[in-house]
Amino acid sequence: MFVKDKNKQNINSMHTIKTVTALTGISTETLRAWERRYATVTPARDEQGRRLYSQADVERLILLANATRQGFTISKISTQSTAQLQALLANNQVAPTNHHEALFTGIMAALNDYQMGRCEELLKRALIAMEPHHYARDVLLPLLQKVGQLWHEGKLGIAQEHMFSACVKRIILSMINTLHSSFAASSPRIIFATLSGENHEFGILLTSLLAASQRCECFYIGADLPWQELLIASKKIQPAIITLSVISYPPNSHVINDLTNLANELPAHIQLWVGGAGAHFLNEQQQLPGRYLYMASLDDFNDRITRVSDNK
Repeated sequence: MFVKDKNKQNINSMHTIKTVTALTGISTETLRAWERRYATVTPARDEQGRRLYSQADVERLILLANATRQGFTISKISTQSTAQLQALLANNQVAPTNHHEALFTGIMAALNDYQMGRCEELLKRALIAMEPHHYARDVLLPLLQKVGQLWHEGKLGIAQEHMFSACVKRIILSMINTLHSSFAASSPRIIFATLSGENHEFGILLTSLLAASQRCECFYIGADLPWQELLIASKKIQPAIITLSVISYPPNSHVINDLTNLANELPAHIQLWVGGAGAHFLNEQQQLPGRYLYMASLDDFNDRITRVSDNK
């Protein structure tokens, strides 16, 4: 199979129309109409005539979609360059605090009434309108913290907390699976997990979303995993990086032992990244084994994973 265009782009670096609609929130019908009427992008074609979109096409379509959601008509902005669209959105940006406050209010109201369909709808709308990095940092993380706080204060029931957690997890894993459908075989492989006794998984869920958005192949193994099982999995998967989360503060001694055992047994070429409140404590106390690279925040992780992706 080959791509029919003058640049003969690598098919493995291209996106199908299904992936593009998922990433941009533009329906298939609208996308085809934009191409036909306004030449917003010109996709390549495979030998069966199916559309294939470059990463530049996707980035341009996301900008166009965001601009139309802010009230600009496609006929007026279709000829603008990517740089012009970025400037247009920057100059017309609604104050993010107000926007997020309205979103948070709607989600909390839906959660209070056990309307999880509405809650999921609002979360998906935000995902479509935002870059994954900002979505994880500015929407999901504060919401997870807020729901956890309300549960501890007795203002939300455990059922509501569990339902919300399941909703967020479902959205993240679905997005990761959608992104994976267009990855090349050479994409960096990353394992995401927590060690035994560490049951909080949203740190590794959010970072796996960021890694997938940077075209890394993510293996989400989950929480509370014995270090020996992680060692076995790494032999099969052959990751470039293993990302762990340590939330317990201060960590139990067995967590430090597990981190040390894993570092001692893993091949030297596999990088070990770790974040979370417990990892922060160990880093401050200089108790973090030397092989581990401490991730101070989602921004820190996103910067590093972007460099990994750019250098692959």
